Amino acid sequence: MDNITIVAKEYLEKYSVGDVINSKAVFLFILESPHTQEMKYGYPVAGSSGVEMTKFIYGSDKMEAFGKIVSQPQKYSDEYGDLNKFSVLNVSSAPMQKGGLKAYDITNLEGKVVNILEKLRVNYGSKSHRKQEWNQVKEVILSDFKQRLISSLELMENVEYLVPCGKLAASYLKLIQDSNKIIDDKDVIWDIPHPSFNQWSHYESMDKLKKKLINKIGDR
Repeated sequence: MDNITIVAKEYLEKYSVGDVINSKAVFLFILESPHTQEMKYGYPVAGSSGVEMTKFIYGSDKMEAFGKIVSQPQKYSDEYGDLNKFSVLNVSSAPMQKGGLKAYDITNLEGKVVNILEKLRVNYGSKSHRKQEWNQVKEVILSDFKQRLISSLELMENVEYLVPCGKLAASYLKLIQDSNKIIDDKDVIWDIPHPSFNQWSHYESMDKLKKKLINKIGDR
């Protein structure tokens, strides 16, 4: 096993932020990777993107991050109904940007992995890359993503919809979707933007997600 592959695997383990998987979930949102707030709090979509998701699903007056309330359904169930209908999973369980690791003193080798992850993040549409190290790190990310997705789907008997949020999440899901036919029986809601920068307020493609939400958990 090449050194960069080993370092990439160790990086994922060391800086991993766990997914939020509720066994009764109907919707599985697939995001890109943790950033500063996710590393701080230990759950996905902990910052402004998470607030954007909560506003879209529960109303514009709601200000809690989606990852916060979904990871603690018992605590927030009085204010937010049907929290157990949602799960959240990141493509990369560790940051794909240096900015997400401001609070950490990373090693030179870890820095090399993050540099590659930043390049992969920008070049999300390519199946393979000219630089072999990029392909090796990407394979580590894809393998880990696939394993976590399979394990999560096994726990969620009622999940119907996979919602990749953003182009990277959609691209990486497409790269693994034919593997073992793992999502053949799921309805994938494509063309949903990443919830950063208020994008969920501006895209017409959000209408199809809204219709599925109303159908399954009612209008809010």
